[in-house]
Amino acid sequence: IARSPFKNRVFLPVNYFRIQDKAFNLVPLLFAIQSSVVSGQEKIENENLEQTPPTVIFSTMLWQGENSQIFSFAPWDNHEDENATMIEISATSGIVSRKFAYYGDGTLRFLQSEDLLVDEPEADSNSSITMTPRKVLANCKLQIIPGQTKEYLLLVEPIKGNEAGAAKIYTIPFDQENIPTGSFAFSSRSNKTLYVQFGQSKFAVPPRSSVVKKAQVKEGSRSIPLKIFLKQGGKYEVVLSKEWPHSNALRGLVYLTETPSGVQVTRIADFPQSVEQS
Repeated sequence: IARSPFKNRVFLPVNYFRIQDKAFNLVPLLFAIQSSVVSGQEKIENENLEQTPPTVIFSTMLWQGENSQIFSFAPWDNHEDENATMIEISATSGIVSRKFAYYGDGTLRFLQSEDLLVDEPEADSNSSITMTPRKVLANCKLQIIPGQTKEYLLLVEPIKGNEAGAAKIYTIPFDQENIPTGSFAFSSRSNKTLYVQFGQSKFAVPPRSSVVKKAQVKEGSRSIPLKIFLKQGGKYEVVLSKEWPHSNALRGLVYLTETPSGVQVTRIADFPQSVEQS
């Protein structure tokens, strides 16, 4: 979990005691006391931070794009502060990222990564250098519930023709309560009912609807078959057949989209991760 950039530090001016060093032996003691107080304050702040769970945990994946795109974000929404903690995010096509902790008020902003920033000299100065402010490339609104940590999967879609790297973010609720470990949510974008055989389970997905099903495979199996059927003329016709690597620890989403040649499937698989690992 990322740590807060805000720490109250108190420092004694060393020059103030320079003359007194020869006359008084209390100065080292004062430094020791001051150091102890500061360390105690930091310890209390760190303990309070560790006990405060994030408002949101999220992971990302590049959607409708190729390769990857790098952003940065401020876990405490303080990206405009000079000493703000900034964390790099890589949204990659076909791969769910590691999980990130967010402590803000619900408006999550993806900004330029540090590699894209340019150092510029200040006006009327030959030596002073300032960093160009980070541009907001994408943002989204997340539901915040006091006392709870919500989990989201963020699908990042690059905006075509935008050289700055701007993108759209689609937010998908991804809490364990809705999609438990070992289960997948099948979401249909078809106008027809789709009939699914997933491992040892058989079920129907109504048009434009979602169904959550637990993956059931033979004991010891490390793969899971998927078949999609359409009912035509009273018969069930196979329009898609695939086999995926499988683990009982996986959970995720399966998007089913009807195409002129059949059905296109997109699987997003995720390994559950604790809050402490974010």
